[in-house]
Parts: sequence; structure tokens; C-alpha cells
Amino acid sequence: MVNGISSSRIVKTNIDPEIHKTEDALKLKESCQQFESILWSKLWKDMKQSAMAISGADKERPYKQMEDLSLEMATDDLIESSGGAGLWKMLYDSMIGKLAADKEAQELREANEEAARLDVTA
Repeated sequence: MVNGISSSRIVKTNIDPEIHKTEDALKLKESCQQFESILWSKLWKDMKQSAMAISGADKERPYKQMEDLSLEMATDDLIESSGGAGLWKMLYDSMIGKLAADKEAQELREANEEAARLDVTA
């Protein structure tokens, strides 16, 4: 509980803050944001289609592709300008630990290889 407010997002991690600046972390962030944008776009399209089917207005829509494209563009803009609903951040937070662990494992392998190489030459 923080200032009387319960939050399940407050989690202490041992992840090096520098990991967030790596190329892989930036790609992960972009992928998570794109996923959220696609998810919201699909959700809104399906809701619109359901509403039109209920009202009977879905029979003849010559500009359906244009409507869908404009909805996707609006969704992308909304996600970019407001940061979205935060789903991308939850996805990113859940996956960045794996990225950090993979980086640490790679560094450990490289250190072991270097140590083994030095032992052979000594």
C-alpha cells in the first residue's frame, strides 16, 4: 500500500536500469506498443461490426476497407499520443526480466570462454 492506495504494479526488481537502453529492449518496447495498438484496433473493429450487424446497417458497406483503415490509424494515433491503456507496459515489464537474464547469461558465457582461453594459453 502506497499513500493509502493499494497497487499491484509496485514490484521491486533487480534488473539493471541500463537494460532498458539496449537495442533489444527498445525493440521489445516497440513490439509491445504495436501489439497493444493491433489489439485495440481489432477490438474496436469487432465492436463496430457487431453494432452494425445488430442495427442491420452492415449489409452494404462499399467503404468498409477505408473505414477499417481509418479506425486503425486513429488507434495508432491514440496509442502514440496517450501511451495507450498501459497494456504494452505490463507486457514489457513481464518480458524485460527474461531479456536481462539472457544478457547476464551471455556475459557469463563470454567470461567463462575468456577464462578458459586464458587457461589454455597460460
